[in-house]
Amino acid sequence: MEVGPIRDFDGFPVWYRDENGLRLQLNINPNDPFSGLTPADLPNPNQAVSFPDNYPGEAFYFSAEAEMETGTRERARLVLALEAAFANEVPRDGDQIVFGRVRIRVDGLRSNEEYRVTHPYGVDTFIAEPDGDGFGEINFTEDIGISPGNFELVLDSRIDPFLRWDPNVEPQAPAGYIGNPDKLHPIVGSEFIDQFGEPQNIFRIEGPGIGIGSPDRATTPGLNPDNVIETRNFSLLGKISTISGVDVERTTYTQDSAIGGVIDVFASSDVGPQQIEVSGEGLFTTRLQGGNGLYFARVSYSGESPPSFVTITNITDNPPSVKESIPVDFISASAIYNNDTQILTIEASTSDSFHPIDLTVADFGQGDLPIPSDGLQISLTNIPANITIQSSAGGNLTIPITVVGSPVDPNAVSANAGSDQTVIFGTAVTLDGTASTGPITSYQWVQLSGPTVTLVNADTAAPSFIAPETTSTFVFQLTVEGEGGPSSDTVSIEVIEFAPEPIVDAGPDQQVQQGSLVTLSGSITGDVTTFLWEQISGPPVEIINADTPIATFNFPKQLEELTFRFTVTGPGGQSSDTMAVTTLPDNLTVNRVEFRTRDTEWRISGTSNVAGPGVFITIYIGNTLNGNILAEVPVNALGEWEYRIEPSSVQPNETRAISIQSSSGGTIINVPITIRQ
Repeated sequence: MEVGPIRDFDGFPVWYRDENGLRLQLNINPNDPFSGLTPADLPNPNQAVSFPDNYPGEAFYFSAEAEMETGTRERARLVLALEAAFANEVPRDGDQIVFGRVRIRVDGLRSNEEYRVTHPYGVDTFIAEPDGDGFGEINFTEDIGISPGNFELVLDSRIDPFLRWDPNVEPQAPAGYIGNPDKLHPIVGSEFIDQFGEPQNIFRIEGPGIGIGSPDRATTPGLNPDNVIETRNFSLLGKISTISGVDVERTTYTQDSAIGGVIDVFASSDVGPQQIEVSGEGLFTTRLQGGNGLYFARVSYSGESPPSFVTITNITDNPPSVKESIPVDFISASAIYNNDTQILTIEASTSDSFHPIDLTVADFGQGDLPIPSDGLQISLTNIPANITIQSSAGGNLTIPITVVGSPVDPNAVSANAGSDQTVIFGTAVTLDGTASTGPITSYQWVQLSGPTVTLVNADTAAPSFIAPETTSTFVFQLTVEGEGGPSSDTVSIEVIEFAPEPIVDAGPDQQVQQGSLVTLSGSITGDVTTFLWEQISGPPVEIINADTPIATFNFPKQLEELTFRFTVTGPGGQSSDTMAVTTLPDNLTVNRVEFRTRDTEWRISGTSNVAGPGVFITIYIGNTLNGNILAEVPVNALGEWEYRIEPSSVQPNETRAISIQSSSGGTIINVPITIRQ
């Protein structure tokens, strides 16, 4: 699938084209009987469509739907769509999204049984989830492409190629459309082949007993109609694009005198031959040259300044597609950093040599800096990967920095003889040089003071000796060889006859917010050589600096108690103490609870003071937490959560309320539902 140019009118692509070359446009005309819209979908039904004030909240390039009845007389629904909408539901520039949707909703199934759903874009298998009323259900939605302004993400969805009415079955599709959404009709276009070797231009569900009593029992030979329902009739929506549109990639001018200059126009459109023209004040209308989707023209203009804007028109389209573009100067520049002198040299020039033009390099920690005509030199030790040069005539250029000069020397070796120690008579003592760094080629330990002892493995990172039966102090020196070496460090070992057992306190119990950083801080009396924080209960967490007196961890996003043990070891033995960390339920708010009867649509949103990921909100129908579950939705990184679905098989009960519960413990009971048409 390919995406077309962007429309100036509303910021959506003009068209999407499938792999067969079928190109569909966005149809936002509420008076078009094949658009899927009515004037009631506009904020002001009596006014013309305008953006963003009087624009539908959603519209379609393509939509295909099919419905059946299960044996329990419940609805089975398939929705396949290429939909245009808005990230925050309200029409607003910058929030435009286009996504591909595959939605499957089936009620009245057997709980925990497997069901196989065949449709034009694949085969999906589900285990029916209990619905709380003694039946099972499938509630599946796959939306690909929900990112504002990123209209190419939808190309990864399953909606390709587009479906269309079967031309071998009367009536034919209305001229200019792939079908009539108000009439059910067989379709063609699926590239998938089913188990009978036929294209999957069908909606079929296979599972235990689903066909018994259903009016949509399978008629395909080889299938057991008791366990299969199917339909080949779809409601299909899509308008074939009659225009190619045009995008303006670049409009730059060059001027060196008072009589005028030239403008370079780069445009793009569809791959077919397009007639694209540029016009504007001070220049003659000129046809762009090119093809295969890319078009270019260099045109002359007269006057002391370039026109304030030029108009690029695709006259092949009916009506013509028009874009306006402001000519700006073209910047040529280089940025070279010398690693030996640590000087960044920036040179830049503009295509406008007639007017006084200021060039600046945008702030990258130095503030905006003007670039003189002979270049700019800056002394730097930290450089960005790219710089942006801006012109007072509107030009803008981002370029990578070229680096020259010698490479940086590798880190030199650095000796670390470890921490000083206090040991008892006759103790086996191990020296620790493992914290030494760099490209080490050799270790060498020597004794500098104290009664002479024998060091075992003195040419390794961790030699050892036996402490004598006498009070004394030893000093050992570690020397490491390698790049930038040698490097030396010393360590002191004190030998004593007796040491009392250390006394440890893990600190008071704490109560913290879920997701917060928690500090574990213990206190010790006596000589200590090692520290260890361990978790002994609760959901596992990662303890940072667990071998120091002060450690930290992130409290999980759960309403749980965690217990920790702090153990210290010294010459006189080992001692431990425990402490507990608890939390409070999250604080919840509900901003919107709405049910629309016309579309059986739920819109529910709110916040939690414990942000996601990892936090989920369960929504119950009714004024208690004992009602049927409507949905479980995640809390995002901003602490916001939302549930929106249409159509829904679940409606408000007689309480006209919902209740919510968070996986982090918070609850809100008996929230009134606003019911709209």
